[in-house]
Amino acid sequence: MASKQWTRRWTVLACLVVVAVQAVALATLTLRDQAGTPHRVPLVISAPAVVAMSLSDDVGAMPGAPFDATWTDDDAEARAAVRDGRAVVAVLVDLRNTQDVVLVNARADRDLNAAVIDSLTAVADARNRTIVVRELARHDSDGAAGRVRLFVLLTGLLGFGFVLVVSLVRGPVARSARLGVLRVVGLGVTALAGAGLLQLLPATRLPGHDLALIGLGALYAFTLGCLTLAVEALAGLVGLAAAAAAYFVLSTPLLSGTSHYLLPPPWPTLTPWLPTGAAQDALGSVAYFDPSEALRPTLVLAGAGLLAILALVLARRLRHRSGDTAGGSVLAAPAMPVRHWRLWVLGSVLPLAVVLGLVIAFVPSDVVAAPLLPSVATQTSCVDNGARPTNVEELNHQITTMQSSPAFQGGDVGADVQLGDGRFLVVFGDTLRSADFDGPTFARNSMMLWGEECVSVVLPPSHGALIPDRGDGVGYWPMSTAVAHRPGYDLVLVSTQRVKATGAGSFDFANLGPALAVFVVPEGETPQLIATRSVGPDDADRSRPEWGAAMTVDRDWLYLYGTAHPEKKGVFGFSLQVARVRPDDVLEPGRWRYWDGSRWQRRPGRAATLVPAVGGVSQTLSVFHRGKRWYALSKQDGDLGDQMVFWTAPGPTGPFTPTDPVAALPADPDTGAVTYMPLAHPQIFPDDATMVTSYSNNNIDAQKIKDDPTLYRPTFLRVPLPD
Repeated sequence: MASKQWTRRWTVLACLVVVAVQAVALATLTLRDQAGTPHRVPLVISAPAVVAMSLSDDVGAMPGAPFDATWTDDDAEARAAVRDGRAVVAVLVDLRNTQDVVLVNARADRDLNAAVIDSLTAVADARNRTIVVRELARHDSDGAAGRVRLFVLLTGLLGFGFVLVVSLVRGPVARSARLGVLRVVGLGVTALAGAGLLQLLPATRLPGHDLALIGLGALYAFTLGCLTLAVEALAGLVGLAAAAAAYFVLSTPLLSGTSHYLLPPPWPTLTPWLPTGAAQDALGSVAYFDPSEALRPTLVLAGAGLLAILALVLARRLRHRSGDTAGGSVLAAPAMPVRHWRLWVLGSVLPLAVVLGLVIAFVPSDVVAAPLLPSVATQTSCVDNGARPTNVEELNHQITTMQSSPAFQGGDVGADVQLGDGRFLVVFGDTLRSADFDGPTFARNSMMLWGEECVSVVLPPSHGALIPDRGDGVGYWPMSTAVAHRPGYDLVLVSTQRVKATGAGSFDFANLGPALAVFVVPEGETPQLIATRSVGPDDADRSRPEWGAAMTVDRDWLYLYGTAHPEKKGVFGFSLQVARVRPDDVLEPGRWRYWDGSRWQRRPGRAATLVPAVGGVSQTLSVFHRGKRWYALSKQDGDLGDQMVFWTAPGPTGPFTPTDPVAALPADPDTGAVTYMPLAHPQIFPDDATMVTSYSNNNIDAQKIKDDPTLYRPTFLRVPLPD
């Protein structure tokens, strides 16, 4: 008697724990700051590879993980993913303008579509872009998600209800193997007949292949029933209560009419691998999307059913070994009479249903507005409204007299590209701003646009560096630029050094390695930063190549030249190597190929030396071509040298041969003035026999630059071009 009382108390306590766990689990769904917002929604971004890949990474890293983003460079593939149900949404990025197309499937959950569109609108607003929404597959779309939910709900209740009725009539466990087989067979027949009836009734009928839909519905009902039989056989009343709680809790997205993507974690990840979520996915694929996508969820359902049958067999063997032939559970004392069992079943299952109804009544199904995101869209403002210079003298005059912009007082580098609309895009290194500038007075990089009638500074919302510093303070110092022209827009690549300050002086910094920044510039519009990617880990060793020290595009190939210093006493120059990649693949290191002296191959360590370090180039230089002739322009023996020299070659892979100096660029020990980094500008005032070049000015006394920032601006000159 004492044993029976203890067992009943334990059973009651276990049921109360199950009810409490269910209530807590469901109560978390009533938090309106979590429910109603997307979580891990499958999204496809379609754009040129270099843009799509970086946007996919950015979207995937958004706070709260609203999207599980992938990318493609094929619009048709993105459309197919949405039409087939493999993705909830696709974004077709149109770089020719500032409006993108968002594709959703009209057959998907409407609340989910609305939440996704709301979130993407916030992202577009932050990038100064707009979206236009287009729905795919509108035929038979009205209430599609609701019809699937109803079908799954009824088939699930059919399977669970069959077991509940049998338990009430015959007790928790079959008293013989034959009766156990009859229960399983009866469950299968009931599941098949019930699913067939649902498919016949107009109110519950789903479009699609009838046999497949009936089979899937029956499989779900059978699987759910077998799982309930298994846990009931293993744990008796506690098992039945646990099965009811598990079904209700894990089916919350189904029962509450809410997509699992609109519930907080772990629902978006967990639901597709549960029988209920798998049944929804399988039936939705057959009825409204691509039937071939039903294979995985069907296997999940079948696997769960197989495990349930194995559990039933195991429970019977355990019961046989324990000597329990009266039909009790494996984990409980001998079974109570069936009439008492019925009362216990009703007393445990009904409270679960009541708690479920109360909690689900408060689960929000409305869409929560997406939070505002900080803007990343750049802006431009004219700082000089004079006409574009027509020669080098006018250009130098404009640079030295340009005083009207607090956003630019001085800077070095000055690498440029000409855009498809005729404007010049120019990037500068360590840039000084005026004391009254609305933002930081120093930035590691900046950008200007030179148009016909306006010179403008490009500023991000922070008014700091256009390529923002890393969180640890490491900044990006520009080296070279390259442009790939596309219909309606330009893809601009800026190679940079990752720079860490080591002191307060002009030259107190450590170079940690190269990085690449990608900008998109629609015709006549403002450049927008798309991605910044490091090339290799942080490493201050100058003997490893600084890829991107020079870049140029030729015949749809981007050539990236790397410079390296051997760290040998008495050697001041840098050696030169070359890699190439398609511009759209530049952010994928696995697609880079390195010239080894005879062929392009995958290993950077086998790259051939095109120019030796002895008598070599500066760390940053220019490489370009005129017709079939290729040129490298730099100081010979590095920035400590004082001669501007061309190296010539028959092709991009060399061999490069130095020519006589074309200009002297000495330092001035008396004033502390230094000159460094000569660069070529093939598109500025082009001439067959000459080349416009520039060099950067600085001073070893940082105070002099602070007092007069005009001393810290590039100087242009025209030099003869070797044959």
